[in-house]
Amino acid sequence: MKIELRSLHVKGCGPLEDVTIDFTDAEGKPRPVTVIAGANGSGKTTVLESIVGLAEMLQSNEFNNLNNTFFRNLPDLPTAIPYSRVLQEAKQIKIDWTVSDGGFHQINGLLLNFSKNEERHLNYWSLERKQGRLQLASEEINGLAAMIRWQAGQNITSLTSLYPNKIISPSILYFPHPRKIFPVSGTQLTDEETRYHWVYRYENAQDFKGSLDAYLCWLAFIEPERPGVFTEVTEFLDSLDFDGKKFNLKRTKLKATVTTREGHTHFLEELSAGEQNILIMLLELRRRLLPGSIVLIDEIESSLHEAYQHMLAQALLKIQRDIPFQLIVTTHSKTIAKIFGWDSVVILTDF
Repeated sequence: MKIELRSLHVKGCGPLEDVTIDFTDAEGKPRPVTVIAGANGSGKTTVLESIVGLAEMLQSNEFNNLNNTFFRNLPDLPTAIPYSRVLQEAKQIKIDWTVSDGGFHQINGLLLNFSKNEERHLNYWSLERKQGRLQLASEEINGLAAMIRWQAGQNITSLTSLYPNKIISPSILYFPHPRKIFPVSGTQLTDEETRYHWVYRYENAQDFKGSLDAYLCWLAFIEPERPGVFTEVTEFLDSLDFDGKKFNLKRTKLKATVTTREGHTHFLEELSAGEQNILIMLLELRRRLLPGSIVLIDEIESSLHEAYQHMLAQALLKIQRDIPFQLIVTTHSKTIAKIFGWDSVVILTDF
């Protein structure tokens, strides 16, 4: 299954007075990569927050009892969706998706009606601020919401292995700015299995649980049960070639370590800001990415000099070849625009 963005319309939200973003190419097909460029304050982050905010409504409690009606009234939006600023401020947000390669599967008594190998547009899925109403233009929205609820919280590995013949819906992975690794310490390992999120917002973890340290420690300590996984992950990190740095674990400290080419060892939070930025995004993608997903990265070039911008872009494109996904990034760097190609760029303002 694959979900792709085709267009987004935002009206009356911050600097976006009445803006439509087109995510399709000259042939009308969703672009694999879209770069949204503009100066600071041009509304780049608002674009990503609009996509994420509207998508999060499908996993809201307001959709626990969806039926086949195309219009569903919502209660006071700030109460229903307290975490999304743009949904509280915008006059209108309208999004157009494409769902493709489905089938007929019965899950929890709800029929998911996606026609096999046929693209269905989820048009006019929009938030009208005045009426507080979400428009549902087709039953596929209901089916998608049902799938999200069915998969929520399940281990991704178990989900794909235990249910190989069912539709597994992809997800939206969002990396807001800023991104950094904080020093954390822990005395007890907890379950760090990767659970399914329809919308996963990366958050800077300042506690042991949920940090990259905790994830790497957990992989190392469950090595007897899942042999080779920790080695696979550390080899993936080593392959990023941060000037010859190697990744491992200091078990007595419950901390992931980095060893330089010269043999000096330090912890993850002592990496440069640019190295942390790359490490966070690529390790989380390796951990969470499902085929057909959408990946959103705000200010992709943050803390990266040009060599690292090229490294990150090429790594993302390589992952995209192995696991197809739609990539949407924001930037005010002309280098990033050149790397991904000007045909992929949507310019909000001069930059």
